[in-house]
Amino acid sequence: MRLGVLILCLAAALAGCRVGPNYHRPNVHPPPQFRDGEPNPTQASLGNVKWFDLFQDDVLRGLIKQALVANYDILIAAQRVIAAQGQFIATRSTLYPRLDGESSASRSNIAAAAQSQSDVLAILSWEADLFGRLRRATEAARADALAAEENQETVIQALIAQVASAYFNLRELDAELEIVRESIKFRQESVALTTAREQGGVASMVDVDMATSLVQTAQSDAIVLEKTRTETENLISFLLGRPPGPVARGLSLVDQPQPAEVPAGLPSSLLERRPDLRAAEQEMVAANARVGVAKAAYFPSLNLTAAGGAQTSDLARVANGGAYSALGILDVPIVDFGRRRGNYQTAKADSQAFVLNYLNVANGAFRDVSNALIDHQKSKEFAASQKALTDTLRDQTRLANARYAGGATSYLEVLDSERQRLTAEQLLVRARRDVLIALVQLYQALGGGWQ
Repeated sequence: MRLGVLILCLAAALAGCRVGPNYHRPNVHPPPQFRDGEPNPTQASLGNVKWFDLFQDDVLRGLIKQALVANYDILIAAQRVIAAQGQFIATRSTLYPRLDGESSASRSNIAAAAQSQSDVLAILSWEADLFGRLRRATEAARADALAAEENQETVIQALIAQVASAYFNLRELDAELEIVRESIKFRQESVALTTAREQGGVASMVDVDMATSLVQTAQSDAIVLEKTRTETENLISFLLGRPPGPVARGLSLVDQPQPAEVPAGLPSSLLERRPDLRAAEQEMVAANARVGVAKAAYFPSLNLTAAGGAQTSDLARVANGGAYSALGILDVPIVDFGRRRGNYQTAKADSQAFVLNYLNVANGAFRDVSNALIDHQKSKEFAASQKALTDTLRDQTRLANARYAGGATSYLEVLDSERQRLTAEQLLVRARRDVLIALVQLYQALGGGWQ
């Protein structure tokens, strides 16, 4: 009895020991400010804004809500979270004793006498976590579960950005198609005008053919735009987890509200805000804990088992006295021809690889924000420049048509002006779309959208 008590006390004392390295976040040296960001950044950041506050289009909000409920990538990520949590629960259970029941019954015929016997046992088993192998395994499983949750947030963030970007693409195609269709009407009027002038002897068939070619070019553009628009609607339907179909429209590109300022905030806060960075850190925690699991394999393990029960038989007619037993097995590794050493080496290398991956993801996050900042800034500048050019070409086209109607110029000038105007109009709506998509990309780069 004293020996059993001594073994339990020794096991309890050693259970406080946990081999392997404790986790410490590696040093990341964020820049004092993002390149092309505000010179004196503060805690305020566009990434802190909730997605439904950033996007003011009610139709877009509705589409995002539908996607968050029914998108298959979201549903898959949720199941992976559940699976990782289940694995954590199963791994954690190894820290505690296990109680099993065992029952058996037999019947024999010896010397023409039948005999029945039955046994009922309760078996209590427990592995004393002498050197922290089970605790390190539990630590790794917990980190895996947290990483799965962070990966789910990353999927949510990416989905919101995808739906918003696809919606802005759709509204751009709507606007561009409207411009082209208006241009077709205008060019058809020009065909009628040049035909009348040709019949009146003041123009040639060359003018009629050039005017007709403008109509045909615009009609071809409209066909391509209609095709692309349908494909974009199908993409949005896919993101919403539903079959291809039409998509509701809300505000036009011009009417989409945009924040007056887009502060990037402190680069150091990006480490906590972006879910992909937090996922990379949890993967690093798990890999670090598995180094402890591999190291603990070098040390002995102790398994304690206690069993007790009762036995009955026809001969005794009564239950025999209770039977009890206790067993302690100390498993001491001696020779394994390099298995433990190989596993330990693998675990250490994996851990270092996840550290490097974390540093790489962090560095990439700083780059993403800087790229998104300059993209948003230059997109706005380009849109303003394109607006001025488009206004100029509208006036030029109006004057060219007036000069042609008055016989002061050839139709070639009208043809050239109209081509330039239509191209400028199309580039303008694309530029406005690009500003909105750049805003979405900046928002995603700053870690916004998953809240």
